[in-house]
Amino acid sequence: MDESIRPEAAQAVDLLNRHDRACEDKGYRRVLKKQNEKWRYVNTESKVLSLREMVSRELGLNVSVSHPRLWYLRITDSSAPMKNLGTPPVPRPDSQGQLPDDEDAARLKQLMYELDRLSRPT
Repeated sequence: MDESIRPEAAQAVDLLNRHDRACEDKGYRRVLKKQNEKWRYVNTESKVLSLREMVSRELGLNVSVSHPRLWYLRITDSSAPMKNLGTPPVPRPDSQGQLPDDEDAARLKQLMYELDRLSRPT
């Protein structure tokens, strides 16, 4: 191993080598596969890819290091078009942006008129 790298980088290289050796084990690969089936912000694969970038940068390569979350989003690319589920349901009458009845609409118009009248310069 090159002695010109910092101890943290040497630890990262050792960790990457141990991860590569562990990937040869069926049980470890099964655990990684099960982990990838769960929805998370990051997973082991994204962390390893980010760590590889950090080691490459430490070794002097011109590499930009991406956060593990960005790697996770790249790996789990879900940019497939969404299925058309038909017409959306009609909103409830009391949902925001809709007036429940004519009495409230008249009161709102009156308030707007009063505010407009008060804000005019005399």
